[in-house]
Amino acid sequence: MSLASWIKPYEEYLELEYLARNPNPKLISYLKENEHMIDWSNLSANPNAIDMLWNTNNINWKKICLNPHPKAIELIYKKHEENMAKYKRRRRICEYSILSWENLSQNPSAVEFLRENPHNVCWWFQELPYEPNEDDYDFVSQYSLNECDEDGINWSWLSANPNAVPLLKENKDMIDWLWLSTNPSSSAIKLLKSHKKNIDWSWLSTNPKAMRLLEGNQDKIDWLQLCKNPNAIHLIKENTLDIDWCYLSANPNAIEILEQYREKLDWRWLCKNPNAVFYLEENIEKQFDKLDWRWLSENPCIFE
Repeated sequence: MSLASWIKPYEEYLELEYLARNPNPKLISYLKENEHMIDWSNLSANPNAIDMLWNTNNINWKKICLNPHPKAIELIYKKHEENMAKYKRRRRICEYSILSWENLSQNPSAVEFLRENPHNVCWWFQELPYEPNEDDYDFVSQYSLNECDEDGINWSWLSANPNAVPLLKENKDMIDWLWLSTNPSSSAIKLLKSHKKNIDWSWLSTNPKAMRLLEGNQDKIDWLQLCKNPNAIHLIKENTLDIDWCYLSANPNAIEILEQYREKLDWRWLCKNPNAVFYLEENIEKQFDKLDWRWLSENPCIFE
């Protein structure tokens, strides 16, 4: 397996940190043949790379705590046992060997491990939904600075967690309705339908599972945010005057619309689109200065 022929001449521009995050399984064959392109730190978090992590000296133990692969969890168990054995013998634990409980608390495959170590769980860590400006290089989330509740639970983050709805129903006064509006679970959508006055329509517009609710309240839609929604193409087609072409250029289901309005393409954001290979291949030289090589390095379409 190798890089696609259209990007091969530009291989030197690939950002290794982002390349290591590429979700395309073909990445692994490429890296085995091009070891100088490996960023072991970020590769440690890539579930497709688990068989390349046989040499534990290459592992970034904090980053692997994000890796959902079952073999990664096995490695984490083993490292934790080693660390605890050293701790009990009062031996120094090297900093690079210390696990990240923050990352583990975000890892959906680490639930059992966290159950066995509840005192280490970072209850405030949940997978956050997309923020409007988070792709700007200088972006700092004000939300991430929020303090937790006195019980250690960040109810805002929990409100975005698809698995937390039963707990939220029992604590409705603690719900952060802005973040619940991003929650894709069917239970969350039902809860939002029964509390429409609390909906944050800007965030709901990004929610791919909220289409019926959005279709019935089109006057409340945030059309800029809707352009991120992969399930909203039919609504976007009917309202082309309200399109945000940056966000739409990154929408994997928007290729048909983008084909009709090529002159409006945002080439930087197109680099995020896994279905945009035709446009990128055809224009990589002409639009070179407009491309974002970080996003392109992470795009699965760069492999053939």
